[in-house]
Amino acid sequence: MQGRVESDAKSFGLPYTVLVGRDSDIISLYKIEKLPRILIVRRDGVIAFAEKFASYDKLTEELGKVPGMVR
Repeated sequence: MQGRVESDAKSFGLPYTVLVGRDSDIISLYKIEKLPRILIVRRDGVIAFAEKFASYDKLTEELGKVPGMVR
């Protein structure tokens, strides 16, 4: 059964991966201590942006700063 977050992400047509769950390898890899967290991770694995909450405008601004980001 799909959870609420996954369902919302699909219905909004989000063009990026939505990670849900505390048991993810990503949580350990990036040493994320508090959830929820919005991350923009560059292709080279470097975190370009990390916040608890962000507006659409802020996310759009931050995505624009990521080299090679396809929009």
